[in-house]
Amino acid sequence: MNIGFIGLGNMGSGMANNLLSYCQQEGHQLQVIDLNTEVVKQFADKGALAAASVQAIAQSCEVIFTSLPSSVQVNQVAFGAEGILENAQPGTVWFETSTNELAEWEKVQAAAPEEITLIDAPITGGAEGAAAGTLTMLIGAEEETLAPFRPMLAAMSKKAVRMGPSGAGYVTKLSQLHLNYLVAQGIGEALMLGAKADLDLTTLHEILQNSCAQSYVVDKYIPKVLDGSYDRSFALGLATKDMRLITELGSHLQIELALANKVYDTYQVATEKYGPEVPHLSVLKLIEEKSEQLLRA
Repeated sequence: MNIGFIGLGNMGSGMANNLLSYCQQEGHQLQVIDLNTEVVKQFADKGALAAASVQAIAQSCEVIFTSLPSSVQVNQVAFGAEGILENAQPGTVWFETSTNELAEWEKVQAAAPEEITLIDAPITGGAEGAAAGTLTMLIGAEEETLAPFRPMLAAMSKKAVRMGPSGAGYVTKLSQLHLNYLVAQGIGEALMLGAKADLDLTTLHEILQNSCAQSYVVDKYIPKVLDGSYDRSFALGLATKDMRLITELGSHLQIELALANKVYDTYQVATEKYGPEVPHLSVLKLIEEKSEQLLRA
């Protein structure tokens, strides 16, 4: 079987590396492509085939994975004379693992030939999880469609969870991100209460970890605030982009997301003030500056 992987960024490279090991064990051929020719060469050195184009992957691969920054890039590889939809062979299955917009994906689906299957399969677990193969994949598809590919998906993820019909994966991913960013802003206010009352913030963190407030955000993000790094693993501009997708999903589904809109406004202010490339928890600098108090251990 020929399998294609488009997009070898922080997430895609880890996923593709685990998929390459699976292909080599099972006798499949992995083809890869990315704008970064150096990372493509690294994969070729390990046994993958460096594809000449998206068109070449679409014409020769029975299964295609994409891991891309946004719907803009997804649409670029989907549409056009050299795109997936125009060139994919009958029976091709496309797993789209990006954090995408439901409305944009529905446009891709509407334009897709009936002979190919499109599956939204966004992932969560970060670059470390991608490298380790411990991601959770959130899938919008019917189980009978998904079943033949579960061994392949298991090579890249710890869990591949069917969330419902097409589109369910994207909605799940954005729901999860909504709470993530909402709580991320909440820890700033919670820590500031402690800072202004002269509490030891390390001890406060321990209390939060062992209370009803415990969460991944409390466990993982607070130390990155207290040490002043603000978590360099993810950029503020990407967080702001995610919040835009969340608010747009609310509009698309005709839901009033008052909290999401407020959180998105704050991320936009922070991005304009500090720039899109700074660590994502730099959003908490807004409360630090307004309160004239740094949140430090």
